[in-house]
Amino acid sequence: MNPARYLISIIAGLTLSGAPAPASPLSESTREDVRIMAGDVELGATLYRPAGSEGDLPAIVTAHGSAPSTRDGVGYYTNLALGLGFAVLSFDKRGTGESSGEYVPFSVETSDAAFRDLAADVAYSMAWLVEQDGIDETRIGLLGGSQAGWIMPLADMMLQQEHGITIDFIITGEGVPVSAGSEQAQGTAFFASLGERDVPTRADMLAGDQASYAYEGPTGFDPDPVLSASQTPILWIFGLSDWVIPVLPSIDALGERIEAGETHHTVHILPFGDHNFTNTSTGERYDLLSISRDWLTRQGVLQPA
Repeated sequence: MNPARYLISIIAGLTLSGAPAPASPLSESTREDVRIMAGDVELGATLYRPAGSEGDLPAIVTAHGSAPSTRDGVGYYTNLALGLGFAVLSFDKRGTGESSGEYVPFSVETSDAAFRDLAADVAYSMAWLVEQDGIDETRIGLLGGSQAGWIMPLADMMLQQEHGITIDFIITGEGVPVSAGSEQAQGTAFFASLGERDVPTRADMLAGDQASYAYEGPTGFDPDPVLSASQTPILWIFGLSDWVIPVLPSIDALGERIEAGETHHTVHILPFGDHNFTNTSTGERYDLLSISRDWLTRQGVLQPA
């Protein structure tokens, strides 16, 4: 596969933009600390509502990356969702904060079982959320980044199959549609190319992406069957300066899906974005609020301003 395919810019759903993000509404939100049973695990969580909100609200559950993070660790996404006018449920990842269970660090070998546990936590959280007063269960979705790109589509499948709940959207920042093994191959090759240097180059990133393209080893968790079975609209956001994940293989994989008719996928590219959505040229964070609002409006989840 040729990495130059990422330059396909006329496939359905491909967009480019960038601007600094607005200030945080999180500090002004109302909050309710709750406990949620997720099978045999108890999750410590908080339900946030935008300040001054009235009536039934659209709702989001945030999902975690690979770190052992609490609900505060996904504060960026909680803040983003509140800024969009959503009620937000954020929980401590299992084995962290006030949540029971065991935190399992990422590895290819354990990824399949571990990701299913994490997806179940997200699914149970959404099942709890839609039962709460003031929640519009016809406008619900998932939001998260990095490892959450694997977890959220799997949680979506579990919600449909085990809870009878259909969500309306997924927004994933710097997540990948390739296997855990392919991502690990990218990281290994990237750091081998980087060596003792502190500042990565495009050559280092390309070395990682080429390793991901060529990888034929154990896959660990493979999202392909889950994505192939789903019709849920997904917004994928990638930064071309992100060396943490295999960006070009991910964009290519999604481009192939879109070209094959899976137009519920939208790919949004941040030309200079890193893994934290920072523009490496200007030092400012990209405006994911506007990006997400525009896409959610096109999906009919939010009303035009």
